[in-house]
Amino acid sequence: MWLLFATITVLLWGTSETIFKKVSTIEKHSVLKLISYNGIMLGICALIFMLITRTKMNLEIIKTYLPIALIYIVSMFCTYKAMTLVKVSILSPLQNSSCAITTILCIVLLKQEVGITQIIAIVVIIIAMILLSINKDEVLRLESGDKQADERNAKRAYLLYLKGIAFALGYWLLDGIGSFMDDYTLEADLSAEQVIIAYSLIYGVIGIICAIIVKYKERDYKFIKIKDNKLKLLGTLVETAGQYTYIYAFAFGDAAIASPYIAAYSIVTVILSRIFLKEKLKKKQWILIGLILVGLITLSV
Repeated sequence: MWLLFATITVLLWGTSETIFKKVSTIEKHSVLKLISYNGIMLGICALIFMLITRTKMNLEIIKTYLPIALIYIVSMFCTYKAMTLVKVSILSPLQNSSCAITTILCIVLLKQEVGITQIIAIVVIIIAMILLSINKDEVLRLESGDKQADERNAKRAYLLYLKGIAFALGYWLLDGIGSFMDDYTLEADLSAEQVIIAYSLIYGVIGIICAIIVKYKERDYKFIKIKDNKLKLLGTLVETAGQYTYIYAFAFGDAAIASPYIAAYSIVTVILSRIFLKEKLKKKQWILIGLILVGLITLSV
């Protein structure tokens, strides 16, 4: 059953990530807007879900899940910020190798069993991540957009790229820790329904705060005008659906296996970004991304 939920999550999140990348390139204050839309949508869905399932909720449950929810929300800020600086076809495989962190923590602390093949896959992922992050020559040619750009522009392009990579690595670390804590919490304390509702309500509060900040910065901005916000709304709906299938994948399976499998949604993102965003990469980058994806698939087998 976990495989069904995990596969649906892969398709949903690969699609939403591509949509959010598009939004990040055309919207001012896109990070705050994406967090506000996602948070408010999750909060509304959580209230409806709670009524339908009649899930028991109280402040103690919210307090129990609060640290994990905040880790995830900060990780989302990191990924949305990274999207404004780095191609999503590079960003997605890099970030989603966070499952290596989850797998290591599950092995060491939860004593979940993983074979030598999976350990080798983790090493390959980390090495490919490092090479992709410091691939300076490729970045200068790709990100400057001009082969004749002077040295100053080239350095600026590379510094912006490194800034994006730093945010991506922030997501990598936080999401890996959050996924591990999810698995531990689901096994020890809370039900899958309580986890998704608690997370969504907390994210909803953060979303409202971000919406207030956006309204302060852009007084003419209208959140409920569908015509101007259809991409954000579509991406948010797809992302929200993925949150629910994600938590059930963890509820029915071990995080050491479910986490890397879900992280393979990078494959969907890379394909969609090439088709719809027209992102182009050099051969060396494709090889490194391919190694990361092979590592992710190996971890899930």
